[in-house]
Amino acid sequence: MTFIQPNKKNHSLVNALLVFLVVMAFGATFAMVALYNSTVNASHNIAAAKSALEATGAENTTLNNEILAMLGSGANTDLATTDGLVLDQAPQYFSVNQSWPLASQF
Repeated sequence: MTFIQPNKKNHSLVNALLVFLVVMAFGATFAMVALYNSTVNASHNIAAAKSALEATGAENTTLNNEILAMLGSGANTDLATTDGLVLDQAPQYFSVNQSWPLASQF
């Protein structure tokens, strides 16, 4: 009976290559999991920022509506009359001397 003994040097090289490929596969797997987690976290952060932006926009709209309601109603004329101000029916404005250079002409 004859036993064939394979070359030991080739097996050590193949074993080292297999170990290297297995380590690389596990490393790539963990890297992909980490990349996926960071992508999901970024997506959640974007969604939270969008909802915060929408809430701020809603507050801004509410404040603009309140300002327009105050300025458009008779509240400012009531405030003026309580402070003793009188509405001038024919206001006279100062005239601007046209020989002076304007800031837009520089």
